[in-house]
Amino acid sequence: MFRSLSSRIYAITGIAMAAVLMLGALVLHSTARSRDAYFWVEHTQDVIVDLHILQANLGEAESGLRGYLLSGDARYLERFAQNLAQAAELRESIPELVSDNPVQVPRAMHLRDLAIAKAQLMQAVVDRAGPAGDIDPARRERATSIMAELSRTVEVMAGEERRLLVQRSAAAQRLAENTRILMIIGCPILMLLIGVLGWLMRNSIAVPLSELLDVVTRFGRGEREARAHLTRQSIEFEQLAIAYNEMAERLGSAMEQQARAELELARANDALVERGKALEQRQNSIEVLSDMAHRLQAIQQEGELQQVLDCYLFKVFPELAGVLYVHNNSRNLLVGISTWGEPRAAHETFEPAACWALRRGQTHVVETPGADLVCAHAPNDSPVERLCEPLLAGGEVLGLLYLEGPLSGEDRFRVSMLVENVALALVNDGLRRRLREQSIRDPLTRLFNRRYMEEALQLESTRAERSGTPLSIVMADVDHFKRFNDTHGHEAGDALLREVASLIEDHFRRGDIVCRYGGEEFIIIAPGAEQHQIIDRVEGLRRKIRDKVIDFSGNRLGPVTMSFGIDTWTADQQRSPGDLVGDADRALFRAKRLGRDRFEIANSEMIEAAE
Repeated sequence: MFRSLSSRIYAITGIAMAAVLMLGALVLHSTARSRDAYFWVEHTQDVIVDLHILQANLGEAESGLRGYLLSGDARYLERFAQNLAQAAELRESIPELVSDNPVQVPRAMHLRDLAIAKAQLMQAVVDRAGPAGDIDPARRERATSIMAELSRTVEVMAGEERRLLVQRSAAAQRLAENTRILMIIGCPILMLLIGVLGWLMRNSIAVPLSELLDVVTRFGRGEREARAHLTRQSIEFEQLAIAYNEMAERLGSAMEQQARAELELARANDALVERGKALEQRQNSIEVLSDMAHRLQAIQQEGELQQVLDCYLFKVFPELAGVLYVHNNSRNLLVGISTWGEPRAAHETFEPAACWALRRGQTHVVETPGADLVCAHAPNDSPVERLCEPLLAGGEVLGLLYLEGPLSGEDRFRVSMLVENVALALVNDGLRRRLREQSIRDPLTRLFNRRYMEEALQLESTRAERSGTPLSIVMADVDHFKRFNDTHGHEAGDALLREVASLIEDHFRRGDIVCRYGGEEFIIIAPGAEQHQIIDRVEGLRRKIRDKVIDFSGNRLGPVTMSFGIDTWTADQQRSPGDLVGDADRALFRAKRLGRDRFEIANSEMIEAAE
């Protein structure tokens, strides 16, 4: 019954009312005014809470909208509509709450207009801009200015309400003190009652109020966990404590929401920065690989492939070391054609079986020694990450990319793009070599053909004239080849030509040019060979061919003989080196006429006739 502060005061006042009606009336009046003061304190707290919640809802909506625009992720808008709805409810209720204060009414109306304008602008952005949409700078500027004005208005109104809160709390305390004074100066008969009433006022109002003010002060200084303890001294202070705790919880929640929104915004910004860096790295990778691919596609001459790889591989993998290997012609060895970054393992050649990637036909990575099997061509004791990537095209292994160093995700992307481009370039390079071989090689004997002979003769003739070095030409013809063909068949004739071509090519120097002139005729261009030197070589070849026995389909064919015509140009002659072929051909004809299986040298009469 006496848990209520009013009940206690009424009980004591009723006893004293008969004696001192006036004193009781004053006390009653003071009590009523205190109740009003407590009401207005609670009312002021509600206004402050609603102001901050309105600002927090608009701020959270704006943060969600900003995250949505930056990332295109619609999850940022999950609470957008709810925030705007709560803000709309609060902006309409605040003017009613401050209607008793003429100073706050125009501010509340202005705040409502700002909140409406801010909500409309944000809703318009969501409806029109869409993810990653362009926003009118003027509209963005207006939204920023509206939010700044709204924040300023909230701070002004909250400051006014805090001032009123302090003023009203002080007024309530003053009323309590006045009541106590009245009781002290009352009649001696009521001294006991006045003392009891003073004690009651002090313990029922001043102490709880002081504790509540202390909690409010600590909360205002940033102690967000400051809460009022629920007192059982009076229902009124218990309700006031409950109201304050609810307000503190709502304010704390609003502040936490704002902090979370700011943190999420910061994280989103960091994620965007990281994504931007990743995209920049990817763009740089694509540009370098694209430049290299364009140059690989433009290769026309032998050796240009290695030049392009030497130029670009260290650009593609600036932080790594490595070697690019390709198969040799026999496909029994891997040969390094490009090295960069000083790798620990840089063998010039190794067998395909020495690499696990080539055995398995897929990528082989060793991140740390002992984590996986280490290829035989890589050092086993090296504490470095290694990667072997086979170069594949059409199911065929063309080579191997070997890398040393820690590989990032971007490096693995570059590996996948690089091996594809290099494999294609190797295929194209092989096709170019085969086409060139087919254009300058005789398909039967694999010697150079007549077209290549004409180009080579022109080049060597010009070089001989410029340097003054001798140039010898040998025309060779298989004796009685038609009869051999008619006797043994065309396949045997082809086998004979292949054997003869192999003997000629093996017998002459590496720098001499051996060509099939046509049919059973061959021509040898020997730059720098004196006449006596070429005669010794031809004589040795003639004997070797005569002693050669050819096995074909289980039959021994032979013997075979050849006739030769030789001509040599020296710097003291007046004729052109380009006339050598004709003079050597006439010498060959004379050797045929004089009995075959011999050589003849273009004599001075022939040379003079040629001049």
